Amino acid sequence: MPTYPLSLQAQWQDVERVSLSAQLLDWLVEPNSLTRRLKSFSEQFAVEVLSERLVDAAAYQGDIFTCDTQQVRVREVILFCDNRPMVYAQSWIPCYEHAEQGVDLTHLGATPLGEVIFQDPQLSRQQLQVADFSANADLLALTQSFNLPNQPLWGRRSRFNLTGQQIMVCEVFLPGAYAYL
Repeated sequence: MPTYPLSLQAQWQDVERVSLSAQLLDWLVEPNSLTRRLKSFSEQFAVEVLSERLVDAAAYQGDIFTCDTQQVRVREVILFCDNRPMVYAQSWIPCYEHAEQGVDLTHLGATPLGEVIFQDPQLSRQQLQVADFSANADLLALTQSFNLPNQPLWGRRSRFNLTGQQIMVCEVFLPGAYAYL
């Protein structure tokens, strides 16, 4: 069984630098809500929260994500389509002492983050990168916990600006996801 939060260390790169199938590339560069797109392909959509915890923000800052808070909320979910795990998603949400400093995303529960943030007309994607997760031990353990077959895994990470607040969203397409079909 994997330990949360999962490590998403990878060789992140700009999407223009990788050679991928048109189908996979189309899913990786999806400009709109991935949740909405997944829902359009399935009759039944569900979110399972794997973990949600506050962590030291310094551990999550890097080349494309910085925040001005001491803690970030790391939320990990699986997106299911017709009872099949499709996407592992991890989001990093800065924790502000006062709600007016950012959008309150602390009580999402089983509500998909994408369903909330894509409703904000001020939302903007600031950067998108992709990575191959085939050698990621944490994701391998996760796929094994769902009895999924081994196959190359690809994911994306996006930094969003939501009314002045940075949010990082990482999504990895699991074996059998629509992106690979």
